Amino acid sequence: MYFAIASAIIAIACSAITVKTLVGYSDIRRRYKIIAGILVVFGWFSPLFVGWLRTLNLEEGVYSVASHLLYLMFGASFILFAMLLFRDVVWFALYGIYRKLFGENWKIHPKNINLLDKANLIVVLLTIIFVGIAIHNGTKDPELKKLEFASSRISKDMRIVMISDTHINRATPVEKVKKLVDRVNALSPDIIVLVGDIADDKVDALKKHMEVLGGLKAKYPPLYTFGNHEFYNGLIPWQFKFKTMGFLIMFNHGVRIPDHNVYIAGIPDAHIANNSDVWNVNFVQAFKGAKKGSYRILLSHTPDFVDYLNKDSVDLQLSGHTHGGQIFPFHILAKYANKYLSGLYDVNGIKLYVSNGAGYWGPAMRLFAPSEITLIELKAKP
Repeated sequence: MYFAIASAIIAIACSAITVKTLVGYSDIRRRYKIIAGILVVFGWFSPLFVGWLRTLNLEEGVYSVASHLLYLMFGASFILFAMLLFRDVVWFALYGIYRKLFGENWKIHPKNINLLDKANLIVVLLTIIFVGIAIHNGTKDPELKKLEFASSRISKDMRIVMISDTHINRATPVEKVKKLVDRVNALSPDIIVLVGDIADDKVDALKKHMEVLGGLKAKYPPLYTFGNHEFYNGLIPWQFKFKTMGFLIMFNHGVRIPDHNVYIAGIPDAHIANNSDVWNVNFVQAFKGAKKGSYRILLSHTPDFVDYLNKDSVDLQLSGHTHGGQIFPFHILAKYANKYLSGLYDVNGIKLYVSNGAGYWGPAMRLFAPSEITLIELKAKP
């Protein structure tokens, strides 16, 4: 309910701004203004429409087409909104400087209707181009990112493949999950870690997808820690499901990898835990089985948890959640909400890696935030 209310408020505000800016001051015919207004409003409200469609038990193919189309409209509306705001801020700023230096010039004034119509047309065309680029980047195979960490406490080289934020839902093609599984298995990992928001739907809706995901193969069983979207879709059913798939659930829990002198622990999504009377983060419990002198890795869907740690408690934290911003310029808001947005950080002597994720939430779009699978090589240092 909270998500629906917040989404509705944002949709109303952004629809009003976008429509007013795009056609409110234009001389184009009223019917075109109405059409543009309907498309924009529909786009901003699309996430709510998708949520409603989930309750209708539509055929898989029908739901997939409808949800992808709705989310495409949502992504396009966001990019259009951002470009209109950027254009107007820059235009008014530059005109203000011009006016102080040379005086008024109506030909280039931001309120010149003829010029504004042309500027709006350019923005719409650029939006179409950026939407096309974003769709291409969102639907292509994730990039492979490689990291290497060396320590004298690692007794033997180890390969870890990290997956996060796939957001598998009923509209996700099963073949896409299979391609991901095949790529991960081809890397011959010692262990696979899944760092939250892997599933983003009800368990019963993803039986085929999970059957394929269960094909992940490594020397040790896959380790799974939960993100906020598993909570949204039923944590207990998902805990049971992944256990039956042979995954080890890292819910304030850890495992020793004795051959490598590595200890890997996981905690639930910290943002959810901080606002819950039931779920909690228990860092001490998670590392209870760690031996002194072992190389310690923490799986935390939420990157910001690293600020509560010190270099003596964890060597490496692996996180996701942010999607790297997913669609620029949402990077700005994502950075504001998450101190650590994407990539490798050194925080008080702790290495933190924040993955962009292997999938996407909402629109099948990514702009300047490519999806990724992460290969982490742990090296024994003499």
